[in-house]
Amino acid sequence: MTAVETPLLNRYQRIRLLGSGGFGAVYMAQDLRLGRTVAIKEMDADRLGPDEQAIAEQMFEHEARMLASLDHPGLTRVWDFFQIDRRAFLVMEYVPGHTLREALNRRAGPLDEPFVTECALQLCDVLHYLHTRKPQVIFRDLKPANVMVVEPPHDTTGNLSPEPLIFRLIDFGIARIFKPDQTGDTLIIGTPGYASPEQYGQGQTDVRSDIYSLGATLHHLLSGQMPTSVPPRPLATLNPAVSPALAQIVARATATDPNHRYQTVEAMRQDVLAFSAGNAPQPYVPPTLPNLAARVATPAPAPTAKPRATTPLPLADTTPRRPSQSSGAMTGLVVLVVLGIAVLGTLGLRAFGGLGGTTSANTVPTVPPASQEWLLPGATGRLAFGQRGSGGFDLWMTTLDGRPPEQLTNDQLSFSPAWSPDGNQLSVTHDKDIYIGTARNPLFRRLDLGGRQARYPAWSPDAHRMAMATSSDGHSWKLTIVDLDSGAISFPAAPENIGGLTWAPGQRLAFTAPAGPGQPQDIFVLDANGTAINITATDDREEDLPAWSPDSRHLIFTASPAGANNLDQRQIMVMNSDGSGSTQLTAGSGPHTNAVWSPDGRWIAYLAKENSPDWQVWAMRADGSAPRVISFSPARKFYLSWGK
Repeated sequence: MTAVETPLLNRYQRIRLLGSGGFGAVYMAQDLRLGRTVAIKEMDADRLGPDEQAIAEQMFEHEARMLASLDHPGLTRVWDFFQIDRRAFLVMEYVPGHTLREALNRRAGPLDEPFVTECALQLCDVLHYLHTRKPQVIFRDLKPANVMVVEPPHDTTGNLSPEPLIFRLIDFGIARIFKPDQTGDTLIIGTPGYASPEQYGQGQTDVRSDIYSLGATLHHLLSGQMPTSVPPRPLATLNPAVSPALAQIVARATATDPNHRYQTVEAMRQDVLAFSAGNAPQPYVPPTLPNLAARVATPAPAPTAKPRATTPLPLADTTPRRPSQSSGAMTGLVVLVVLGIAVLGTLGLRAFGGLGGTTSANTVPTVPPASQEWLLPGATGRLAFGQRGSGGFDLWMTTLDGRPPEQLTNDQLSFSPAWSPDGNQLSVTHDKDIYIGTARNPLFRRLDLGGRQARYPAWSPDAHRMAMATSSDGHSWKLTIVDLDSGAISFPAAPENIGGLTWAPGQRLAFTAPAGPGQPQDIFVLDANGTAINITATDDREEDLPAWSPDSRHLIFTASPAGANNLDQRQIMVMNSDGSGSTQLTAGSGPHTNAVWSPDGRWIAYLAKENSPDWQVWAMRADGSAPRVISFSPARKFYLSWGK
């Protein structure tokens, strides 16, 4: 980034950073020439891979030109656009306030109906303006993070003026001009939960796509829960207090088939006006479309989360078990981006004074094309993972180049893989033992642990030792280190009930365990003397599955509020090697867990249930930006390890 102290073009003095992401940032700045506060969005193409730069630059300039051509009180004005070397800058109106996403976070539950109704009317108005341009403008990314609630002005006494609520639509990064002769969108881009089904391989987006996203946004405001299926679950099942007439409007707006939705946003606005005036809209009977059944599928209901012990924190099973039935089909799965590109709206930026983007009727959109599965452009190395079959887990391996993964074991007893530092060897938990082998033969050699059960192996940086959790009774799990040359076994002094382990260059072994009986899991690091040091010591948070960055400067880990009943709130965090600077990377409904670094430190792979009833593999940049799902099949994935 250009130094903040240097005025851009000798005119724009940046004051403070509002937010940043994978390839950009947003600043509050002062226009020295006109003496006004502005917001400056910056894109740094040098931080992107070669396959992403051209698309990112094109979309950034597209956003600037589109915004400059629009004029509506519900939009943010653009005042300048320029480039310096490989950096592009967009100068916009600075609007103090907060996003709907922040309003939901503050409330931690549904928002009031009068607030939601006013929001709906104003967003209908701005969408009507966009949809009646010639040519039409389709926004395509309406969600709570992209709607600002403008802070009302203050009067002379410093009190807020009694101004009416004002909402503004922000971030036109993926808006597009509608072309009637085009049969499909060039890029498959959107935000899971809010994007319409047709944005993912079922045709061209049109005004009804924005209507779906508006309905999904209103659904989130009224339910307090991010929509996780297509269409969202009926509001009556999530918040029975919602007025049936308003719930009917939302249900019609979020119909899976575009022909069953409102055909114009003005028609939707009229129904909202009727509701606000105390008149219920007329019941809507959708037309019969014979082709609908061929385009959608009916998934199994999502499983109910079960309370469980806190050791190990993020795993659905501490060892693979044979369930009574196979896992259900995946629901509501959508692809976040194609070609590894995510626009600045996914950066989680605090733009225009608020935080920008990051992220039942049982029907789901068609799964994205198979060529996009297991594809992460520019990623290096091999990702090993466990996948549940009809019984337990087997190991699989993907090179993330779009080719189908390769199955490494076929016994339904193998899980928790760990690559050696050079990527040539693979250790694995097989039933209750640890084996060492290669990708071609993972079960080549069993470690002799004197009859102790073992799980979660972690290689030392020199590959001569291995740490793991072992137990003589299947209940109390101790930190154990095995010398792979001599076979000697040692038990460092450390708390018991060990969870995830990770070993970094510099002989730094990190692991998770409760600091004491009944306490939540913390992250410990062995010092040079072999003493376990608690580097988090959080009484209100469960932590597990730490993983060192390749340069050993950071740890990623899984965290959730303390208590076994809160495991469905798991998020991915990152912190400095000493435990300071803890920052949350994921923000979706999740849960999220089992994060691992790519060998070059550019990417983080993890597991999430964002749009599926079972765990799928996701990836994001090292700073948490550009999250994307990379596995689509309904089978449960777990136990990730990313090697060279």
